Amino acid sequence: MELGLCIEMAFADLPFADRVKKAAELGFKNVEMWFVDMSFKGKADELAKIASDNKVKITNIVIGAPDGSIGGGLTDPANRRQWLDRAKMTIEFTKQAGIPATIVCTGNIVEGMSDEQMLQSVIDGLKPTVEMAEKQGVTLLLEPLNDRYDHPGYFLTSSDVGADICRRLSSERMKLLFDCYHMQITEGDLVRHIEKNIDVIAHFHSAGVPGRHELYNGETDYPFVLSRIEKLGYEGIFGLEYEPSIDHAESLRKTLEYLKH
Repeated sequence: MELGLCIEMAFADLPFADRVKKAAELGFKNVEMWFVDMSFKGKADELAKIASDNKVKITNIVIGAPDGSIGGGLTDPANRRQWLDRAKMTIEFTKQAGIPATIVCTGNIVEGMSDEQMLQSVIDGLKPTVEMAEKQGVTLLLEPLNDRYDHPGYFLTSSDVGADICRRLSSERMKLLFDCYHMQITEGDLVRHIEKNIDVIAHFHSAGVPGRHELYNGETDYPFVLSRIEKLGYEGIFGLEYEPSIDHAESLRKTLEYLKH
């Protein structure tokens, strides 16, 4: 298992390339970003060069906004064309940039639709998305989020439901992103849920609870959680996706030291 850093929340006041450089200087070999047309605005080969120049790997990006405001979301069948167009663009960019994965968010609850109807819409939209991903050799990471503080109205709030969706789609290119911060808020009992769903988990996110700040300031015992994940044989990325509350470099140095314990 290796650590990664989301450079959308750390060093967010710096130009994109400088964020990558800062992460590399702190010892991160893996970084992740959000949209390919947000903080970074350029071509796939330009992004690949930034990563190469700094000797880091960009592990994943994001297709659409959690609430569907970018990409239309998966919960509403009326937005299917918008979603698939956005997914095609992102997956092709991901492949060209040498990035192995991209995050999938479901979109928000749709008024007038039942949970069963929205779940079916998510699955129906993911099927052709998975086909695109399989053709390009890119892995999709389905992410449950909390709807209590950060993403009001978000549809997928359960890691168990997310894992079930991945299993139903039955593709090596459809995996679960387990965000310890979000799941501590919506589910708790992190280790049990991770153990139950490790067969489909391909990426982790983390932040302190409450506040989404440093991992060492909060109710989650991250060294313990990491030790249990390692015992399960997980060899992927454990990503730090939090907003530093002090100087960013100092915050990350202290967090890396904390996670060694």
